[in-house]
Order: sequence, then structure tokens, then C-alpha cells
Amino acid sequence: PVSWTITSFFPVMVQLLGFTEQETVTGLFSKDCILPCPFPPGDDEVIYWSKEGKIVHRYYYQKDQLEGQDPNYRHRTQLFHENIPRGNASLKLSDLTLTDEGTYKCYVGTLQTPVNVEVMLHVRVSSHYALEYQKIDTEMMLKCYAFLTYPAPNISWVQGNTSIQETHREETKAGVLYSLRSDQKITNTNDTYYCRILLPYEEWAAEWKMQGRNEWNSLPRVQPYIPKNHGNIWFSSHIKNAVLASCNGTCHSYQPRVHINQSDFSLMFDNLTTSDSGEYLCNISAPRYTKLTVRTLQIGKLLLFLFWRMGTSEGNAKLRVLSEICKILRKFILCN
Repeated sequence: PVSWTITSFFPVMVQLLGFTEQETVTGLFSKDCILPCPFPPGDDEVIYWSKEGKIVHRYYYQKDQLEGQDPNYRHRTQLFHENIPRGNASLKLSDLTLTDEGTYKCYVGTLQTPVNVEVMLHVRVSSHYALEYQKIDTEMMLKCYAFLTYPAPNISWVQGNTSIQETHREETKAGVLYSLRSDQKITNTNDTYYCRILLPYEEWAAEWKMQGRNEWNSLPRVQPYIPKNHGNIWFSSHIKNAVLASCNGTCHSYQPRVHINQSDFSLMFDNLTTSDSGEYLCNISAPRYTKLTVRTLQIGKLLLFLFWRMGTSEGNAKLRVLSEICKILRKFILCN
């Protein structure tokens, strides 16, 4: 009879007393979170957690009372029993799902004081985003990815200052989570391309640009855009699908002739050869932003320029300064 009285009386009592304290909690999909419920310590604690009239967790007589618990919360709720005498009725909710989002009500009654707490739980999906640049023969393509989002994200493209339609889209779904890939063909390398991914709770953006050609007589240094409050930025450069260097807190070079200037993330080469000619990709990423910069390096023109008039006084004069020019090229900066 006693347990029947508590079971039937608590929902009515919770509704009548109202809620004087409010909390907001954000948890990650498939992870655990804690719903706080502090109260003044007292004797003979009675704890009742509910959501939309459904029983989430109950505790009285110094133990859990899980009869009538809603099946969606079975084996997923836990009180911190050792902390209850100290005024802590917080509830641990495991393996969060999107249906867990909503308002939870915590009632704690003692012989001294009743307390009501309302907790709003938001469930976020830990989504991931990326921008990929591909070049096959003369065709250049950008691929903008959104992995494991909820709901389905909105992906848009801008070329220069003009909104454009995507070239192709692919979408997959795993349970309630979406993964999308939006493709965009690069038609004008003089323009900057932007991909923007928008969700109700966050936004991600990326840009791509071609910065022109680096040749022996043109050694530009361009300060890269580094987003403020970036957290961890990583940098990489690719040639022929090989990673040359990266920075993620600390910088690492994966080729003996490659070095990174850690002050501006520029890439430097020692002893350039004609085999170094090609297209290089600089990737600077922050949690909510990615920038891809492409540079084309052409080494062959140096030899043509120096030797095309070999045997003439002009050509011989240029040969005499070849060693000096080579010294300059030992620290050739490619990607900034």
C-alpha cells in the first residue's frame, strides 16, 4: 500500500508544486550526460525524475525503485547514491538518443524541505565536415562533406560573389543520422569557391582558391588566413598525393628537403629539382573553418632562361651568377 501511495501521489504532487529552479544541459549523441538536481540535505530522501509524465527514475527507502520506469530509460539511468546524503540527486543518463531531448523534472522531498528542479536537455550530434580538392587530367572538382548530422544539413556554394548550384549530390542515412557529399566543378581558377554547411545548432564554412604559379624568379610570401579562436590548427601540403608536412600544435616534416616556418606556416624547400614541379595544396583547418590554397610550381623555366642563349656574352654572364641564384632558391617558399 505504501509503494502504491507514493507511485500515484508523486506525479500529482510534482505538478502542483511547480518548478522554481531551471537548468540547461547539452549532451552528445550516443554519449553519457548528467542532469543536475541539487537540494538541501535532509532525512528520508525521496527522489522522482520524470519527463512528459513518464517515469524516468525513482528512489526512496534508500534504494532505487524502478517499477513502472518507462522502457526507453531501462538500464540507462543512474543516481549517485553516495552523494545523495550530501544533497546531490543528479541523474546520469547513458547512451543518449535524439528522443531523449526535452524537459526533465526532478522532485526531491525530505522531512525538512521539498525541492523542484527543471532540466532542459539538448542532444547534439558530433558531426564532422571536410572539403576535398580533386584534379583528374584538366578537370578540377571540389567535394564538400557533412558526416553524421541531424537533421539533414543545408549545403550551399558561392563562386566569387555569386551563389551557384551544386554539380552533384550524394546522401546516405544511418539510423536517424545523415551523411552528405556535395560536388562542385571548378570552372574558373581565378575565382574563390566557398562551401557553407548550415545546421540549426552550428555552421561550418570552407574556401578554395588558386594563388597562381611559383617560378624561379617569383618568390612570394603570403600570410595565410588563420581564424581567431581556432583551437588546434593543422597544416599539410600535398604533391602527387604525398603528405609533405603538417602542424597540429607542433610541426612535422615528412621529407628531408622540406621545412615549415612555424610563424606563418609557409613551406620551404632545399635544393629544388625539376621533379619538384607540380601542384601543391596548403590546407589550414579550424573546427568551424577550412581553407584550401593551391599553388603550381614550375622549375623548368629556370634552365630555359639561363641556357637559351648559351655561348653568347649574355648567356655566359648569366652562367657566372648561377651559383648565386641557386643559393637563393635553397629556401624557396611554396605554400603560405
